[in-house]
Amino acid sequence: MHAPLVAVVGIAAVLAAGSAAAAITAEPVARRFGSGRTVDMGVALTVLALLGFSFAPHYWVLLVFALPYGIGSGMLVVALNAYVAVRSANARITWLHATTAFGALVGHTVLGWIIADGADWRWAYRTIGLVQLALAVVLAAGTRRWRDHLTAAQMAQLGETPYAQGDWRHDMRRPHVVRTLMAMPAAVAVIVLMFATTSVEQTTMLWASSYMVHAGGMSIHTAGVYANLFFVGLVAGSVVAGVVALKVRDVWMVVGGIAVLLGAVVLMVVPMAGLWRALTAPVLLGVGCAPIAPAVVHATPRLFGAARTPAMIGMQTAAVSLATLVSPVLFAGVERVSGSMHALPWYLLGFTVIALAAYARVVRVARLHARGE
Repeated sequence: MHAPLVAVVGIAAVLAAGSAAAAITAEPVARRFGSGRTVDMGVALTVLALLGFSFAPHYWVLLVFALPYGIGSGMLVVALNAYVAVRSANARITWLHATTAFGALVGHTVLGWIIADGADWRWAYRTIGLVQLALAVVLAAGTRRWRDHLTAAQMAQLGETPYAQGDWRHDMRRPHVVRTLMAMPAAVAVIVLMFATTSVEQTTMLWASSYMVHAGGMSIHTAGVYANLFFVGLVAGSVVAGVVALKVRDVWMVVGGIAVLLGAVVLMVVPMAGLWRALTAPVLLGVGCAPIAPAVVHATPRLFGAARTPAMIGMQTAAVSLATLVSPVLFAGVERVSGSMHALPWYLLGFTVIALAAYARVVRVARLHARGE
């Protein structure tokens, strides 16, 4: 389309804005139409956007279709996570997030294959859009049976923890405004935690290969493979974390993930000979990111109550959308000021430390409430 490469930032900005706006306002939509239909609408909007991308004749049309893509993804994430969080164990949520990571890996691979085979990029997006359409039809048949009403067993399980006691008695369709949510203890800390861990994830996705070329002396071809190792770690880490979550509480899943992130960053900083260090670090970064978001989602009903879960997950999703847009761009500024890609590990370390401090605050507040203070 003869647009400069930097124009992709405009698309990313519209995507992030649409996703954040939809995430914050998804609760009233779910109250009106139900979780199942909200998921269906979110998927339908992404299908519309993907097919719209494939027919776009001008750059501004890409911007137009980026908006329903962002809105659809925001609605889908909030409705699906909120529905699952109050009904499933942490292991199932972790495996659910593993399918997201695997889908991202497969989707990018399929796009690459189609384009490498000589087809126009439009056909690549059109193919993915048609696959998404087929999945949407299958999904709609299943979501028709979703019911937002909690069973007595589910309500009793949520009521076992001090933070959630009594909250399940509230009407699940009761609205919760942002101001009320943010006034709750640990709410800000949870949002900061999600922003920080997403910053590590997104910055690694976009800048890891450039880091190894300019700071590690790696060839461009090898660096392309290197970048995909993060997705491998994310998928493998999610599967393993799902198994571990069968026996381990949410708090240790988050702490373990942050510990692995710290180890990966240290591995990037400490000078060692051999290619193994460069190949191990992105895998560990993916493994470290894998258990954190699912554990936070699973803990949300127990921290803030089932009735507030959709709105709170909406706030978390908005933080993720903001971090997706801001953090990689912010590192571009850090790299320009420092004049070196060697700043990447320290940048990742900074957000990892912020995540650790935020979660320490969450744990402290939860313990105080457990003691009735």
